[in-house]
Amino acid sequence: MLVGSLFIVSGLIKCNDAIGFSYKLNDYFVADVLNLEFLIPYSLWLAVIICVVEIVLGVALIFGFKSKLTTTLVLLMMLFFTWLTWYTSSCLHDQEMAAKLGEEFSKNCVTDCGCFGDALKLEPIESFYKDLILLVFAIPLFFAAFKNKIKENTPKEDGFFIAVSLMLILGFGVFVIGWWFTVIFSAILFIIVYFIKNNIANQWLSLMAAYFISLAFTWYCLEHLPIKDFRPYKIGANITEGMSVPDDAPKPVIEYTWKFKVNGEEKEFVTDGSYPTVDGEFIGVVTEEIEKGYEPPIHDFSIETDSSDMTSHFLEANKVLMVVSYNLAKAETSGMEALKNLTDKAEKMGYEVIGLTASGSDEKLAIKETYKLGFDFYLCDEKALKTVVRSNPGFLILNKGTITQKVHWNDIDDLEF
Repeated sequence: MLVGSLFIVSGLIKCNDAIGFSYKLNDYFVADVLNLEFLIPYSLWLAVIICVVEIVLGVALIFGFKSKLTTTLVLLMMLFFTWLTWYTSSCLHDQEMAAKLGEEFSKNCVTDCGCFGDALKLEPIESFYKDLILLVFAIPLFFAAFKNKIKENTPKEDGFFIAVSLMLILGFGVFVIGWWFTVIFSAILFIIVYFIKNNIANQWLSLMAAYFISLAFTWYCLEHLPIKDFRPYKIGANITEGMSVPDDAPKPVIEYTWKFKVNGEEKEFVTDGSYPTVDGEFIGVVTEEIEKGYEPPIHDFSIETDSSDMTSHFLEANKVLMVVSYNLAKAETSGMEALKNLTDKAEKMGYEVIGLTASGSDEKLAIKETYKLGFDFYLCDEKALKTVVRSNPGFLILNKGTITQKVHWNDIDDLEF
C-alpha cells in the first residue's frame, strides 16, 4: 500500500508536467553526465512512458495484479533510481570537495533528480534515502511474490486496500504536496479498476484501463498546460516579487580556510572572511559554503535587447502580451501561424506585445518576415523560458509584472483582452 500509493502520486505529478520531466531526463543524458545523448530526441516519449508506468505499477500493487511481473518491475525501477540518486548525490559531493581543495572538477552534476517534479524539491541525498527506504520494501515484495504469497485481492480486501491507499495519498498528495487532485484522480482510477476487475474478471483489462486513463491525462496536459502549476510563474504570481530578495533573508555562511607557511610548516586558519593576523608567508585560501543563503524563486529571468535591459520597463507596464518561444526553430507551426491575428488584436486593445526567445537575431528576423509579425522578440535565457510556460509558443498576459493569464497555443482563443 505504501509503495503503490507513492508510485501513484509520484507518477501523477510527473504526468501533470511530462515536458518538465523530459527536460530533467535531458540533464542526465548530456555528454558530461551519463553520456546518453542519442536518447535526447526521445526524452519526451521516455518521460511519458516512465510516469504512466509508475501509476500502473502502483495500481497493480494495491490490487494484487500480476504480482511476479509487477514486483519485478518495481524492484528494477527502484534499483535503477536508487543508483541514479546515489550517483547524483555522489557527483555533488565530489564537486564540493574539489571546490574546497581548489581543484578543477570536469563533470557536470544534476542538482535535482526530479522525482516529484517542481511540486517537491528534494536534495539528491534526500532522494537517495527516500529511494533506499522504498527499496527496503520492494525487495521483500519481490520475494513474497515469487513464493506465491501475494494473491489478487478479494472484493473485501480491495475495499480495505483502497481505503488505506487513499489515506496515504491524502497524507502525501495533499498535506505534503498540496494537491487535492491526487486524491480525486486516484479515487476515480480505483473505482474504474475495481468495477472492471469484479465484473469482467480480467487483470490485463483492469491494468489497460489504468494505463489509458493515465495516458489520457498526460496527453491532455501536453496539449494544453499542466492543470497544476508548481512553478514560480503560475497565474497570480508577480515576477518582480519573485526576483526580489527580502531585507531579512538569510545570508550565505561562508567559511574561509587560509593557508600560511609558519616557521617552515604549512598551517591552516579558518575565519568567516576576515584576513587572519598571522606571522607567516601566505600560500592560498579556499572558501566553502557552510549554509546556503536565500535564493529567490525567479533568478534567471530577463528581457533584453543586444544593447539594453528592458526587464523593468515591461514588468512595470499595465497591459503586456508576452509571446514565449524558447527556441523559434522548434516552435509548433500551428502556434506560430496563429500569432498574427492574436497579436494584432492585442495591439488594438492597447497591449504592448513582445516576444521572448533564446534564439539568435537571424532566427528572429526570419520568423518576423515569415509570419508578417508586427512585434519584436527580446532575448531571455532558454532554461528560464522553458520554466515560464510548457508550450512553444506559449502566451502570458501581465499587469505590472503579475501573470493574469497563461495559455498553451492550442488555447489562444481563451485569452481575454
